[in-house]
Amino acid sequence: MSRDSVIGQADVLCVCAPATSAARIASIDRLRILAAIGIVWFHTEGAPGRQIAYAGLPIFLLIWFSLVASRDPLPRARDFLRRAWDRLIAPWLFWSAVYAACKLATGRPILDVRTLLVGANIHLWYLPYACVCGLVLHIIASRVLHVADHLVVSVATSLGILLLAGPASGLPVPLAQWRFGLAAIPLGLAIGRCRRMEDPESRTFSLLLVACVVLVACAPLRATSYAIATVLVCLAYVWPSVGDGFVARVAPLTFGMYLIHPLVGYALRHSIAGALDPAAHVVCVVVVSGLVTLGLMHTPLQRCV
Repeated sequence: MSRDSVIGQADVLCVCAPATSAARIASIDRLRILAAIGIVWFHTEGAPGRQIAYAGLPIFLLIWFSLVASRDPLPRARDFLRRAWDRLIAPWLFWSAVYAACKLATGRPILDVRTLLVGANIHLWYLPYACVCGLVLHIIASRVLHVADHLVVSVATSLGILLLAGPASGLPVPLAQWRFGLAAIPLGLAIGRCRRMEDPESRTFSLLLVACVVLVACAPLRATSYAIATVLVCLAYVWPSVGDGFVARVAPLTFGMYLIHPLVGYALRHSIAGALDPAAHVVCVVVVSGLVTLGLMHTPLQRCV
């Protein structure tokens, strides 16, 4: 397998995957699969442990922002935006049209301020948010390249913790979603800057330190999802693992699974499968969403999944 193809496998919900080893890409790919299942689990009514499963969202955010910050060399902003359009905005426009058509078919309104900001379904908020915040982080990462690693990591980690401590309840959609994702920007910068360290021991120590500091800080803040996500992402970068055929085939489907799963879940709830218990529902949604994504990847719509 070529180096470029290995790098491409890591490019999930991401427009700038960094050069890295195949082993660590496999670790991140496994985490992406876990995160996709967690998001489906969180969106399943009646499923136990939904708040723990919600760690899937900050996992995706932290992977995305850490990849943006650790790209070496960092691309020009124009190149970043070009890829962001292809990987994030074009799929966002397409799936907004799909969900808008579905809402029209069921007699629900589609045009409001929220639709203009996040798309025709609330879970699509992630795509424009990742694009805009990714660009901001890209610019910041470029400006602090010559600042000492330990200083960038310390300040970014502290800022991330402060953002986790801020008020988040009572905000309307999509402000609540945007507010939830803010802490991932500096934390992603901290993790990404750790990955840029040339000395392996310093890199490993720094990643483990970030994981421990965030874990301890999140306990009194009740930020369980971020605690889980930060620890898992840092460990995925620290501990290499060997890839296999299953991971290589399933990981590229996770973006499409994220985009499609609300439609699949709706269809299952309004069919003979509506009586499934929550665990079985999650399994069915994951499998069907993955199969639909796999099918779309062999059509002209592949750029949208």
